[in-house]
Amino acid sequence: MIVLLTGGCKNGKSDIAQDIACSLREKSGGGLYYVATMRSTGKEDDERIRKHVENRAGLGFETIEIARDIKRLSTEKEKFIRAVGSGKAADMAEHPEKATFLVDSLTALLANEMFRTDKDGTFIEDRDAAARVCEDIRILCKEEGYNLVFVSDGIYSDAAIYDASTDSYREGLALIEREVAAIADEVTEMCAGKRMVHKSTDTKEVSEMSDKENRGILIVGGAGQGKLDFAKSIVGEVKDEDIYSFKQEDNTNNISGAVPGGYKIYYHAERLARGTDKNAEELAELFSKNAIVICEDITCGIVPVDATDRKWREDAGRFMQALAKNRDVYRVICGIGEKIG
Repeated sequence: MIVLLTGGCKNGKSDIAQDIACSLREKSGGGLYYVATMRSTGKEDDERIRKHVENRAGLGFETIEIARDIKRLSTEKEKFIRAVGSGKAADMAEHPEKATFLVDSLTALLANEMFRTDKDGTFIEDRDAAARVCEDIRILCKEEGYNLVFVSDGIYSDAAIYDASTDSYREGLALIEREVAAIADEVTEMCAGKRMVHKSTDTKEVSEMSDKENRGILIVGGAGQGKLDFAKSIVGEVKDEDIYSFKQEDNTNNISGAVPGGYKIYYHAERLARGTDKNAEELAELFSKNAIVICEDITCGIVPVDATDRKWREDAGRFMQALAKNRDVYRVICGIGEKIG
């Protein structure tokens, strides 16, 4: 069994991940292991780690620390299990296929892989780290007979315009989540302590087109969630020239020609709402009724300090509401599309 658990900060991921891991262990037997990927950088991290250790005390977890190269949990699993040191863990080394591993978290794992220093102390930013982690996870998930629970953080829906390094990290983590989600038996998002199951053995993938003739579609979701790929799966055959992508600098105060006709998919439509004095309804009416419109959801996260970004965040929310009035609406998370309206 492979499970991905994602969601915002302090929304209850750790408690639920532990519950899931303990439940899987009860069904399959064998050892129960917490795979800690965080590498402490100071007192704040030390306190966070202390609280995590305290929170899982008494649940039966043995702790394995792997800050990088997560595939070693597959290629060297017996060594890690033996290194834990307890008699129970030593016994489990003889039968590692029965074990349950809770990997917390993919967020820290990518940070360790992407931002590090070499043996000479020189800082390295590795833009290939996300692809490497994806390959490691594919190797790890090929193991049969034991359970994997991955924890990650939803950091994709806010109005901030980040520097290139941060954008690369966000896109990388989203890529890793999509990779795990494609393999996983279950994908769960946590919000306010509540579970939203986006994929399980009981759910079916969304594949049907809009159920009303000539009715458009609105696709929303955070950065890097696979919105464009989902749109292509709905349309069927689509070429690059069938897709129009709005640029950050596009200005809709001159409304004439702001949305060119003749395209099947309109990507990053939220950028139309930045810096404009047009209302949401005016912007929504620029699109043909049967257009597929993709908006990155920038309405979550902390309220931006910059006044232009604050207005954009609010206008984007109103714009999505206006677009949704006469369209079927899908939300995409971890590459999984769900009809929500």
